[in-house]
Formats: sequence, C-alpha cells, structure tokens
Amino acid sequence: MPINKHQASILAFLFDRLPIGDDVDSLEFSLSGVFKGKYHAAHAAIESEDQEVRIVFTLPSYSSSVFLALTRTRPGETARLLANLEDYERESSLGLGLGEVIKTPQLAQRDPETPFSVILLRTTTSLDCAEVPDRQEIDGKPMSFFLAVPLTKAEWELRRQFGHDALMDKFQTEGKQLFF
Repeated sequence: MPINKHQASILAFLFDRLPIGDDVDSLEFSLSGVFKGKYHAAHAAIESEDQEVRIVFTLPSYSSSVFLALTRTRPGETARLLANLEDYERESSLGLGLGEVIKTPQLAQRDPETPFSVILLRTTTSLDCAEVPDRQEIDGKPMSFFLAVPLTKAEWELRRQFGHDALMDKFQTEGKQLFF
C-alpha cells in the first residue's frame, strides 16, 4: 500500500508510542458511494498480557484526526469502521471531538456484530494507548487522536437520556470492554 510522507510520519509517531512489535499490517480500501478516494489504515498486535489484541488506526488522507481502536478478531472490519469516521469528517468538513457519539446503524444492519454506535474517547482511556496524546503536531500539521469504543444500543440510549457522565460511570462500574 503506498502511503504519503505525512502518513508515514503518523505511522512512525504511533510506532514509538504504542506497545506494538515490528510487524504492522496496512490496509487500503475505498468506501461505497461516489467518492473514489482511498483510505489507509494499519493494525498490529499489541504486546499485552491479555489474549491476542490488535490496535487498528487510520492513516488519514482527508482529515486531521487519527482514529484508533482495539480489536481481538476483526482488524479489517474495524479499519473500515474507522475509515467511515474519517469519511464523515471529509464529507461534512467538520472535525469530530472527544465524547462525540456517531451512530452506525446502517453498518450494524449489514453486520450484526458491528456496534450500534461508536464513542470517541481520550486515548488514555486504554492503558495500551496511554502514550498517545490527544493532540500532536506532525509535519507541521495539528493532529487529533481519538480512541473509538463500540457502544451497544442500550449504552447509546443511556447516554442520550442521562448524559456522558452517566455512561462513563456505567463503564467504570461494569468494567466496559473497549474492544470491537
């Protein structure tokens, strides 16, 4: 997969800050629709005490956000979901922010394993991503980093009715799994 210099700089930045080994797999794909641009993502095994965990992250072409996610079994599907977040920013010309929830029911209809929505949290929410800052200038461009965490429909509804803090309290009380 050919990546540009800026994407390579983002990859090097994350390589230094994530607990990953030497093998990083890359993905390049297009999303459905009239836009013909290519999206890039990468994934790697995390050196963790837990069972096999992979970190998936975008190498943005059309936004100033890098979306990261943890998965145990589905790096390709997780990368496609993250690319949809980048596509949303490209299409809307709006940057997503911490705490935002993006509904994905159209994706969930195609694949029942896909979460109903995704919430964007600080990377430090996961100890595996604790060395990745919220913002960093890379190649003279300010970049934002977000940990994407899946939400069930019930979690989405709880946040809608009672707010972000109620959802975070539930996550802490129940030990929310951050994995896709």
